Amino acid sequence: MSHPFDRTMNDLFTNLESAVKQRQEAEIQITTNSAAIRALANVCEDDEVKGEYILRLEELSGKQGFSDAVRSVMRVGAAMKPVHIRDLIVLLKKMDFNGYSNPMSSIHTTLRRMKTSGEVEELQNDKGEKVYRLAPGKGPSQSEIDEQERTKKTLTIAEQFKVSSIRMEAFKKK
Repeated sequence: MSHPFDRTMNDLFTNLESAVKQRQEAEIQITTNSAAIRALANVCEDDEVKGEYILRLEELSGKQGFSDAVRSVMRVGAAMKPVHIRDLIVLLKKMDFNGYSNPMSSIHTTLRRMKTSGEVEELQNDKGEKVYRLAPGKGPSQSEIDEQERTKKTLTIAEQFKVSSIRMEAFKKK
């Protein structure tokens, strides 16, 4: 006759083994479906539709997606062109664009969604180009400013110069 403690432990181990097996099966399905979605999205001829698929995949997978990356670089407060947003995302290493045939399409889609939700404002610079900035009240908190300072310390001098140049250009167009 086994002790109730031993039976409880054995039951818990059995439950854990079952849960681990389910997780492994789920991870295989997630990987397989994610790869299939990404492959099909990459052959989509409409860049805007492709961007929608990739964004949805990123949101579902829980990875930092375009929204988080765009939001984090826009916290500087200046109105920026989408190309400057992309450059800052790359320089600040907020997201890896490898595997994206057209990240600009996804950035434009993200900005459109953020504009619709009221998170960003669309403006025009002196040249009549569309620029975007976080809507009032969506600026950086002190902890976000501190994080930017920590990130800045990990950049090379050349990268810091490029980031400063992009920010200066964005502020001139404000």
